[in-house]
Amino acid sequence: MSAAIKIKGVAPDKTLETCARRIIVGYFREMMSHKAGASDGVDIEFVHDMRVASRRLRAAMDNFADCFEKEPFKKYYKQIRTITRTMGTVRDLDVLIVHFQNELQTLSNLEQNDIKGLIEHLQQKREEARKPMLELFTELEISNFDKHFLTFFEADE
Repeated sequence: MSAAIKIKGVAPDKTLETCARRIIVGYFREMMSHKAGASDGVDIEFVHDMRVASRRLRAAMDNFADCFEKEPFKKYYKQIRTITRTMGTVRDLDVLIVHFQNELQTLSNLEQNDIKGLIEHLQQKREEARKPMLELFTELEISNFDKHFLTFFEADE
């Protein structure tokens, strides 16, 4: 499991808003650091780590929502929620595929053939589920989402 990052600059002598901004930016950077690996699709742990970071980011955003203007904040929150959901669909399939791959050795040859067919079907579904994720990543890049997000949350530090 992905270990939580250490957030620097969060201290009792800082305002709640300053601490909130640093925490949100820290989790956002962590989430985005896994995007290239998730896009590549070879190592399923990148999808897992990006999803975990997006959930931590959403939890932080839930906790600190009152520190920010409602409308801009709400737009960013919805986009992070979309990222989490999109990653979740792919992750669920990754978990199923690994589970059945691990079970293969315990089954008879006939059962193995059936499970191999199921794994192949799940892998096809995974590839289909990756398409919306990759489209979302492209949309994020085209719209400069990361730049706008960071500009909003890094302001006033």
